[in-house]
Amino acid sequence: MEVGIVGLAILLFIIFYLWSRRSGGIARGKEESLRQQIRRMLRQPPEEADETIDRYVASLKERFPGRSEEWYLEKVIYDLERDK
Repeated sequence: MEVGIVGLAILLFIIFYLWSRRSGGIARGKEESLRQQIRRMLRQPPEEADETIDRYVASLKERFPGRSEEWYLEKVIYDLERDK
């Protein structure tokens, strides 16, 4: 009985792990959360805020290539807080 429960838990973990790697799962949720935070900080309509975020991230990618999307979004937040 215990072996069945442990086996089921392992199987569920493997399925979740493969799903999150395939779709970006947890990372995508974190990125969206960061984007929401930036939108609130910008105080612009959502479409304008997204355009602003995309432009700023593009400029950061030129200056700091090879970083994760999450890193760029955190850098945007850092810069916005610093410039208050």
